[in-house]
Amino acid sequence: MLQDRGVFFDMDGVILDTDSLWHHVIMSIQSRFRLDLSVLEESDGFSLSTEDAVRTVLESMGRFSEEALAGIVREADRIYASSFASLARLEDGIPELLTRLKDMGVRLALVSNSSAWQVDMAVSHFRLEGLFCATVSADDVSHPKPSPEPYLKALELTGLDAGQAVAVEDSMTGIRAASEASMRCIMVGPDLVDFSPGPSRVPRRLLGRSLERMLLADTMAASGTDI
Repeated sequence: MLQDRGVFFDMDGVILDTDSLWHHVIMSIQSRFRLDLSVLEESDGFSLSTEDAVRTVLESMGRFSEEALAGIVREADRIYASSFASLARLEDGIPELLTRLKDMGVRLALVSNSSAWQVDMAVSHFRLEGLFCATVSADDVSHPKPSPEPYLKALELTGLDAGQAVAVEDSMTGIRAASEASMRCIMVGPDLVDFSPGPSRVPRRLLGRSLERMLLADTMAASGTDI
């Protein structure tokens, strides 16, 4: 059993495939509010929280006001909520992986830049209740990713030290957050990925095997046993 080990998952792009959902949301608000999104394309900005991403766009366009920010975020949330059931789906193999890790005694956390209501919607819709011992959303911290605060909060909630947990991410925004929390990171992507220097990069189809090997290696090292 691995009660003193944890795996902390990002939500969008790791637990959920929300590419179609976010494309619909982004294209809708871009058209309605005449937004120039180039600043997000240049800086991994689509991995920011909705509020931070919209703030960044408005500031780059010289159009920022609290009223404008609130109005765009409200519309983005409305579109997201109304389209979630039809456009979001679980990534392949995720329910089985989460169940297997939980049965092994691993402490699982969901650490997302999404709002609390979006995290709750995903957990409820896909019946993931009981799998995570902690969830951290953008609403639970003062500074979402790329700040390390969400991961530090998850470590506090799970009672683990940074060296006992692994973060699974799909963006450099999330990798930066986990790395600055002194956690090890796995970056997942399509089957064809660039295995360049940096965080461990794993094809999505091999994520479960990679996590289990890493956790086993940790356990063996802690007990002074060679694999």
